[in-house]
Amino acid sequence: MKNTTLTFCFYFLLFSYSANAQKQEHVFTDNGLTCVYHTTQGIIDGKYTSYYKSGKKKAEGNFKNNYRSGKWTLWDSTGKICTERDYKNPFSFEKIFPEKQSEITLYNLKYNKDGYIEYFPLKEKMIVMSKRVWRYIPVEKNSLLFENGMLQKIISTNLSKGSITAYSTKDDEFLIPLKPNEINTNGINIIGYKIKEDWFFDNERLVSESRIIGLCPVSVDTLTHDTVDLYWLYFPEIRKCLAHEKLNGKDLPTEIKNVDDLFFFRCFASAIYKEGNFRDRKISDYKKRDEINKEAERIEIDIIEMEHDIWKNL
Repeated sequence: MKNTTLTFCFYFLLFSYSANAQKQEHVFTDNGLTCVYHTTQGIIDGKYTSYYKSGKKKAEGNFKNNYRSGKWTLWDSTGKICTERDYKNPFSFEKIFPEKQSEITLYNLKYNKDGYIEYFPLKEKMIVMSKRVWRYIPVEKNSLLFENGMLQKIISTNLSKGSITAYSTKDDEFLIPLKPNEINTNGINIIGYKIKEDWFFDNERLVSESRIIGLCPVSVDTLTHDTVDLYWLYFPEIRKCLAHEKLNGKDLPTEIKNVDDLFFFRCFASAIYKEGNFRDRKISDYKKRDEINKEAERIEIDIIEMEHDIWKNL
């Protein structure tokens, strides 16, 4: 699928991922809410504070590689503490207030026989809030995924062996499998990846979680210079082949052992380019230039603050 706007919309979406900065502070204000947060190499990392319209604090804590870390506090609009949590790691926290509880473990971080951590089994009654979003992962700030074409080599090799299936870009519902002769895996210059994912709040484990549904390599047509969506991959199907590619490096977070871990632990920089909506519009369909950046940021902050709003009622 061609995009005649080239990479214009994608790069405008990278509101916090400037190539000139590694650590940045951001101040976002919208509809009476103000948030001050930090990013490192495009990943939400560092202190996060949100404020009510009155100027009183709403929530405060720290992120580490896109996940909450350490102590988090939530206040109501009068300044009274509603909730306090202490995150031991991304998947384990202790509820301190209003009633101290023993540590809640969200995942037993064990690898299955295929080398990846299986998702926690869900039931519909457990989900009280959900949102579908589409993100773009650019070359910038994601050297691990793009270095020596690592991720695309994994994908191309497994497509050639027939161990994974590519689907048409006519939609992103994985309904139209492509034949081998319909898939171009040679001489492709990959500039990014689109991902389709669901965010939801689990009322039994008392936490939000994102799960990737699909992955789409994005290339540039060497003749027209248009961006081209190559094909969609159903993400649960490709986790096994991603897990087989081991990673080693002193700069990696300790929990990252393989390529699938980069996605499971959300150790990548990205920007939202669409949220679920009745008309299936991308942000660039209804916002222009700098407004694209702010809308992408608004959706990102909304996901964080929706969880805080749920905490008030727990």
